[in-house]
Amino acid sequence: MKMKLPENTVERLSHYRRILLNYRFVEHAFIYSHNLARILKTNPANVRRDLMLIGVSGDFHKGYDINELIQKIGEAIHQEEVVKIAFVGIGDLGRAVAAYFSQHNPSMQIAAIFNFDKPASPIVDGIPCYNISEMKERISSMHISLCVVAVPEEFAREISAIIVSSGVTGILNFSSVQLQVPAWVHVEHFDIITKLEKMAYFMKMPNNKSIEG
Repeated sequence: MKMKLPENTVERLSHYRRILLNYRFVEHAFIYSHNLARILKTNPANVRRDLMLIGVSGDFHKGYDINELIQKIGEAIHQEEVVKIAFVGIGDLGRAVAAYFSQHNPSMQIAAIFNFDKPASPIVDGIPCYNISEMKERISSMHISLCVVAVPEEFAREISAIIVSSGVTGILNFSSVQLQVPAWVHVEHFDIITKLEKMAYFMKMPNNKSIEG
């Protein structure tokens, strides 16, 4: 059984891996923790601690073997069983993410896309597309356990209730509504409005630098 990693560590490991994949075809490539930290704007101590948690240690003179890191991070954060995911309200984004997972993370599969409009095609880029009215039935029958939701705020709570009643145990929420769900459902909120307002603010600041704290 895998050790349960801290949430922030899992996020950073995913980030590390996506950066390192750019160098995966370079033979005998190494990277130092401070270089990886600089790219991701984090502390080198965080990088070293995260990698120690998954049993990876670097060479004092050369740093970390990049291909070994990619492999070890994959072993640490990938699930043994395939996690089926549905996108609700974000068709194009769903297909873009599906393309990434099909290449780099076989333990996650984009199984369906649900939109308010009638789908122009039942299958797009290999992903079944449905009207949102079919969501409950399809989620249950396809054994989907994670949903990514980006619907207008007036529908967010109703949609999340349907999703939870269908047996989903994870929701990534792109709406600006704070969802109220049972304790056994893991929710991550990504408020894109707040992110855009934050960006607009710091774009006007001298040197475009945010203040940590």
